[in-house]
Amino acid sequence: MHTMTFRVPAGISTSPADDLLRSSLAGGHDRAPTPTRCELRDGLLILEREVNESAPAYIPWEVPRAGRLVVPTTTLMARDRPYHLPAELARGKINQVRNQYADWQAGGLTPAANLDALLQQATHAFTESVMGEESPEADQRADEALALAVEAADALVQRYQEQVYRLRHQRQAKFDTALGCRISSVPPRGLDDVVRLAFNSACVPLTWGAIEPTESDYRWSGADAAVAWAADRNLRLFAGPLIDFSEAGLPEYVRKLTADPVSFKSLMCDYVETVVTRYRGKVSRWLITAGANGSSILGLSEEDLIRLTAMAADAAWQIDPNLQLTFGVSRPWGEYLAGPGFEYSPFVYADTLLRAGLPFAGVEAEIFFGTSPRGTFCRDLLETSRLLDLFGLLGVPVQVSLAYPSAASPDPKSITKEKVERAGRWRDFSLTAQADWASSFAGLALCKSYVSAVVWDHLSDAEPHSLPNAGLVDAAGTIKPAFDRIRVLRETHLR
Repeated sequence: MHTMTFRVPAGISTSPADDLLRSSLAGGHDRAPTPTRCELRDGLLILEREVNESAPAYIPWEVPRAGRLVVPTTTLMARDRPYHLPAELARGKINQVRNQYADWQAGGLTPAANLDALLQQATHAFTESVMGEESPEADQRADEALALAVEAADALVQRYQEQVYRLRHQRQAKFDTALGCRISSVPPRGLDDVVRLAFNSACVPLTWGAIEPTESDYRWSGADAAVAWAADRNLRLFAGPLIDFSEAGLPEYVRKLTADPVSFKSLMCDYVETVVTRYRGKVSRWLITAGANGSSILGLSEEDLIRLTAMAADAAWQIDPNLQLTFGVSRPWGEYLAGPGFEYSPFVYADTLLRAGLPFAGVEAEIFFGTSPRGTFCRDLLETSRLLDLFGLLGVPVQVSLAYPSAASPDPKSITKEKVERAGRWRDFSLTAQADWASSFAGLALCKSYVSAVVWDHLSDAEPHSLPNAGLVDAAGTIKPAFDRIRVLRETHLR
């Protein structure tokens, strides 16, 4: 085993300390996590892995004013002497921002005085932290340097967005990008007109576990009504995921087939053919699978899951070879790779399917922050922009699915074991924080020319859903501020 150690400041509270055990060392061209053993012992964070190479570490950390985020270090070598954790996180973030700033400037981005000032302040605070001896004061200066670097990262992305939007609008007054929300039934009276103001499309999930909870017992009424509702309002209609490789996404009778993959494949293809036949001609784009990468729900290998995605797609194309099909990846930063049993990063999983020659119309990346296990640990805007650009290299349109909780309290309508706060925190869990997150992250996704659609995971917390407190309408039917922020994005940028 090859070891990298970091000195952890004294007095760190239990929750942030527990999150340090989710750290990982990265590798590969996509800088995905590699199998990493984490341990906290005698004030040290100890990261061990088999690979003997220098690597960046990705470490969850409480960033002042920003939340609990995964922060990268620079590329570090294994050595006997421990690294100073807060200083290395500050160094890594400052380095990342400076490099991205230089890259975007080379591409035509104009400098910004406020961004230059933040970087200067961050560098000054970082210098003070490393020039002094290791002490609580040095830790505080490193934390402040990191906080300023994260502020600079956000300012950099905002500058980038403003310039990209301006250039794109010079060529096209309003974009054709789809902006939608998943709805499993007709929105209640009073929300009808409001939904049409915020969205130009709708997505009906048609997930296997909801439509066919018991074998051959199909429950079409809610989906039929939602499809008809979207058609009546001239909304572009998407569907899916049809096959969601999660405990809530698959029917119970199917989850019992872990030792019988042949029967699973047969039932899955029958379901896909039945759904596609029913809604053929009404749906413009289908999300055929989601959550297969990193899934252990059926005890299948990664190669089996890739083959099942291809089989599900082929079953749909047997009904209509002209169908626009996409497939989804969950946890797109690949946190699951830090543990045993997985080799395919989300990017490699997607690339493998696309290289098989199947005519997929795109790939969906789930950016679900602040919940676990389906959600991903929170990142800042710059990390998210870099991830989207990585998926943009696949050469097919990218669809982005978004969600962020508006509260950390229990959600009685959530049908999964998903928990809030198990995956970090972006600033806060509140109505205001959710609105800021929706505006910032949806705005970032919409500015990317290769992003064909942005879909919020579910409309209302009053109906059964997967991600707790992440709807745009609360359980009492009150519209959340995030809804209005999304409406502004639609009015400003989209047809």
